[in-house]
Amino acid sequence: MLSKKIIIALWALVALPLAAAAINRQALVTRAQPLEGLKGAALKNALYTLMQPQRVLDYGRGSNGTWYGFWYTDRDTATNECINRYSSRKFYFTAHDGVAISGMNIEHSFPKSWWGGTENDAYRDLYNLYPSDSEANSQKSNYPMGVVTTVSSGDEGYDKVGHGTIDGQSGEWCWEPGDSYKGEFSRSYMYMAVVYANLTWERTGLKTMSNANGNYPGLKPWASSLYISWGKSDPVSNLERDRNNAAANLQGNRNYLIDFPNLAEYIWGDSVDVAFNVHTTLTTADDDDRYMALPQITPGQGGDTPASYIFVKTSEVKAGGKYLIVVNTGSSLRAAQNVTGSKGYGYLYTTAVTDNDGIITLASDALAYTLEEAPGGYYIKDSQGRYYFQKGTYTNYNVTTDKAQASVWTVTPNADGTYRIAANGYYMQYSAQYGSYGCYTTNQGPMPMLYELTTEAGITLPQGETGTADSRVYNLQGQYVGTSLQGLPPGIYIQNNRKIVVR
Repeated sequence: MLSKKIIIALWALVALPLAAAAINRQALVTRAQPLEGLKGAALKNALYTLMQPQRVLDYGRGSNGTWYGFWYTDRDTATNECINRYSSRKFYFTAHDGVAISGMNIEHSFPKSWWGGTENDAYRDLYNLYPSDSEANSQKSNYPMGVVTTVSSGDEGYDKVGHGTIDGQSGEWCWEPGDSYKGEFSRSYMYMAVVYANLTWERTGLKTMSNANGNYPGLKPWASSLYISWGKSDPVSNLERDRNNAAANLQGNRNYLIDFPNLAEYIWGDSVDVAFNVHTTLTTADDDDRYMALPQITPGQGGDTPASYIFVKTSEVKAGGKYLIVVNTGSSLRAAQNVTGSKGYGYLYTTAVTDNDGIITLASDALAYTLEEAPGGYYIKDSQGRYYFQKGTYTNYNVTTDKAQASVWTVTPNADGTYRIAANGYYMQYSAQYGSYGCYTTNQGPMPMLYELTTEAGITLPQGETGTADSRVYNLQGQYVGTSLQGLPPGIYIQNNRKIVVR
């Protein structure tokens, strides 16, 4: 008979692949078929069964422990940096041996004290466990996740801890993730609310969870509303997709709230009365480009109507404007993404976008760059709040949160509708060879066009027209606002597949 240690070692060899395997849309649809046609409480109950982990690692260190799992879920493969979502402090793996990193803790993002600290599957679940520096972990304590209005401690761009309004009560202790991680932590909390709905909540946990023996809705309305909002403002990133894939390889289950980014709307949000359609809903699968590059939003399909951001091709720029940086490769239009990774520099890889009569409509503004006024030009700031600078020695881009280090960029229109965006003698160009934007001193490829984020695009509602009584109206954040345009504040709305300006 094999010893327990040998069995664990063999399980590790089989169950811990060297890289996280991506999943395609058809595979997701097949796996999620039990959710078809469900909504509200029934959908949450089906997810409870579907998302149960098949196995969990031991909590802690060792060849079958959490730290061994973090090597796959939370490591920058280029640098071996351990990804820390809680503060700007940096830590690194030195070996793939399951040994804990000095100065870091295993953080139960969704606090274990909320269910009494029992060392059950919830205690060991990688979808709830993140590496955190010990100081940030201590400051966060077991507080609810919410909007901090009075900051006691924190790290700019990362966690804030202090007082806010929780479940209608002001002055409550809470913690707030950095903007780049709000959506990720929200989807993690919603996962816990579904997968561990059978647990009994106590003490501080009752400020977020309803103790109803697993009954619907589980999350209190203030919490589900906030998490859905944060999920829209911070869409699923490649980092989060990769972590989902890696955790799935380790545990045998997936967080479908990451795979289907509008799923939460059908459980707690504006689509609880709409049947979930696994065949048509948006996914974040590698072969589904609709999530970040949706050319047209379609009202009347509940949570499948994502937040809509309208960008209009422009021939002039202004300080404070937000812009897509778009290249025409000859076969497609591609918008620049932010610099990725934790090295502080890189190239701008791209994602496909669609132009409809000079308008690009996206599900988020994550690809937008802000041009801030600077002496003789502009500072360029990405959607993560980082400024870009060019050292004048390499063809990549450097990022910083310190505006004093940022380059001043000149943005000059060309006769063909593109722009020369330059700093220190280098200017932005697309390289077909590398599939990314670099910054070069000589001609390498096409220069970019700019599309400005605007609220001026749309169809003006004719005087006296109010729409039909049974046509749903959505705002550009994808929220259902009623069936009539009468009485709505000025702005752009979507009704019967039309963008309508109410003045």
